[in-house]
Amino acid sequence: MGSFAAREPVVWWIAGYPFVAGPMVVCIMAVIITRVVIGLQAHTKGQWALDIAISALCLLVSVLWVQAHQLDLLKAGITGIGIGATGAGIIGFAKSAVMGRVKAGFDAFMGTGSKP
Repeated sequence: MGSFAAREPVVWWIAGYPFVAGPMVVCIMAVIITRVVIGLQAHTKGQWALDIAISALCLLVSVLWVQAHQLDLLKAGITGIGIGATGAGIIGFAKSAVMGRVKAGFDAFMGTGSKP
């Protein structure tokens, strides 16, 4: 007697790389739901373009993480929620760190920085 339930995990292929479909779908949905909730709680509604860009970056990072570590459903969901929630924080931290270094380098090059 056969059953319709697959006992083997469903494997999808993208660009020649196999991945298990279940954790990937859970991860993508977790990132999307988290970013939508964060976007709806924002006080300024004029930054939808920035939020879409951050969401796309969070999706990319979380999908790559789940693929690289071959996570199961629960770990993929937690990864998606975590990366989706910290997306703007990571962007802000990277922006402040990089901009500080660029400004210091420009000041050193121009000779306008403070002298010790």
